[in-house]
Amino acid sequence: MKKIILFVLVFMTITVFLCSCTASFPTKENVVALTSEEAAELLKDKTEKEIHDNWGVPDSYFSGLYGDIYLYNEKCIGIYYDYDSKVITNVVVFDKQN
Repeated sequence: MKKIILFVLVFMTITVFLCSCTASFPTKENVVALTSEEAAELLKDKTEKEIHDNWGVPDSYFSGLYGDIYLYNEKCIGIYYDYDSKVITNVVVFDKQN
């Protein structure tokens, strides 16, 4: 009986740990609530792959620039990447134009 209880406790601990690891990536909802400067600081060490893995396929792309545009409600998140390293160089949060 003690082994079963210990197993359940270990299983729950591992589950909580794994959930907290995946929940640490900023959501689009969190980012649109920030200023562009705050969003850039929050996402500064992220890569294009991490953004795509967590947020999915972009809603649009920049023309002539290397970056993605994600829509969230009435806001847009523009993410600019370094062409070679694919690391985020800037983030701009702006209102969606109708």
